Parts: sequence; structure tokens; C-alpha cells
Amino acid sequence: MVLRTALILGMVGLALGVWVETWAAVQAKSEAEREWHRVTGTVAGLADPMRPDVKVEQGIEFAPPRSIGDAEDERRLQMESDEGLRRFHRYEFLVDPVTKRARVAGLGFAPLLLALLGLVYLGLATAFYYLTSSGVTFHGVSLSASPPGAWVHFQPPPWHEPAVVSARSGVWPALKWGLGAAILITGVVMQWSSRTGTLLSRVGLCSVALFVAGVLSVFALDRATYRIEADSTGLRESSAVGWKVTPWTALRGAVDESVYHYSGGSLNGRTSPKLDHISRRVYFTDDQGEEIVSIGDDLDAQQGKALLEHVLARTRLRPEKRERGKG
Repeated sequence: MVLRTALILGMVGLALGVWVETWAAVQAKSEAEREWHRVTGTVAGLADPMRPDVKVEQGIEFAPPRSIGDAEDERRLQMESDEGLRRFHRYEFLVDPVTKRARVAGLGFAPLLLALLGLVYLGLATAFYYLTSSGVTFHGVSLSASPPGAWVHFQPPPWHEPAVVSARSGVWPALKWGLGAAILITGVVMQWSSRTGTLLSRVGLCSVALFVAGVLSVFALDRATYRIEADSTGLRESSAVGWKVTPWTALRGAVDESVYHYSGGSLNGRTSPKLDHISRRVYFTDDQGEEIVSIGDDLDAQQGKALLEHVLARTRLRPEKRERGKG
């Protein structure tokens, strides 16, 4: 399945990207250790983490006084990024002789943590690959097996028989809300994290943003590519995420449900519900009365009507009318 391959390659790409950033950070630190000037001092104030007040113990010539009247041993260093400094702690700084910007000497734990994060991404990609592979067993149990009538995720549909009648969901609403939210979240976090914070915090924030954006994108793709169709064996549902087959013999009941969606309103200073819209669907139940498949107005109107008529004629079921409100 294309989506499965894209997700695996995406996680591997994240791991490689983190390792590239880790290597770049290590290389930059090593170069600074060799070529920049060293200044040892104690952080006296942190009103602005990017420009901390430092009581310099050595290397005064590389850190000019802040203003006339300041103590000769107290300077304000301009940091390249928020290094997570703590007040009254002693540090060894590296000062760029050209730009006069400073960074804390030493590699610290950030590169190690970033390298471990890359391993986590690679482990997730490997686990996802094996868990979604058909035929993989663990202690004799298939990892990708699902009970009859359940969704099988990240596997291509197994059927070859052409559909008698089918219906697709509306593509635009799912793409508009799902992908729009994913792009917005990713853009905001990337823009905000690029201006502040350490490399580790930026990578962490971007990882969370990419995870949320990925979930929203998969959900949007699932709804936008949803399709339900009927053949000689029953109803089969599929999307970019997976597939599901419901045999005709499993359909034992039908419910024609109308849902009244209300929104808050005000009348004479009093809050009263206001009807926003009405949605309708016909869902089918098993012998236990549990819903197993639904045909609603989120499908293409003409296709959905034709599919519903075919299913009712094939099963000879008479839907029970029900209504409910939703605020």
C-alpha cells in the first residue's frame, strides 16, 4: 500500500534528518572549540536568556563592558541560542572573534539525546513495517489478523470482483479541515521554534508538530478516499488506510437515523438552542444490535441513494425510524 510505504519512508527520513542535524551540531561545536576564544564566567543575571549578564573571570578582552559605569569584570554576552543557562552557575563560553556571539563550551547531552531520538524514529519505522506486514506471526498468532467484519489497516484490498454499485465520500470537506489544520500546525511550530530555543527543544517541538500533522493528514486521507460498494458477497469498504468486508448474512437490522445538530443562540437575553443542520444516515446492525456499517449523507448524493436502494432490496430490511439531537 502506498500510504504504508510513505509512512515508513517518512519515519526513516526523520531519523536521517535528526542524525544529520546531530552531526552538523557536533561539527560546529568542534570547530568552535578549535578556533573561537574561551571566556570563563559566572551567570549573574538572566533578564534576557539570549544576552545573559556574566561575571567574567578570564578573556575580558573578548567581552567589552555593557555601558559606562559597569564593573570591569561584568559583561553581557550575546548568545547564539538559548543554551539553558542557570543563574549563579559557572560556565566556560566560546566567543566568535568575528561576530562576538557566544555559546557554551562542550558538547553536552543534546547530541546524544538527538542521536537516541533518531534511533527511536528508526525503531518506530521497523515496528510499523513488521506490524503491518501480512503473514507475520508472533507465538503462532498473526499480527495483522483481524476478526471477520473488522477493518484491516495498511493492507491492499483482496477482492477482484467488480462492484455492482458503489458510493464515494465527499473529498473536499475532509481535505479542507484535515490537511488545512496539519499545514497550519506545522507552519506555526516551525516558524516559532526557528527563532528561539536550543537545537534539542526545536527538534522536539518539530517532532510533536509533525506527529500531530501526520495524524490529521492520515485522517483526512482516510475520509477523502473512503469508498463503500456492494458485490455478490456483501458490502466492502476501503480507503487509503485499509479495507473491511461485511457479508450479506451479517446484516440483520437497519435504522434510519436523523440527527438534529443545534448551536447556541440568544433570544431576549436567554440562551436557547438553534437548529444548525440535519444529518441523515441508515446504519445496519448485526444479530446483537451493534452497528457494523453505515450509509450516510456524507457520501455522494446520487451514488449513496443508489447504494442504499440496492442494499435494502438485497437484504429486504425495513429501516426503523429514529431521531436524536446533538448540541
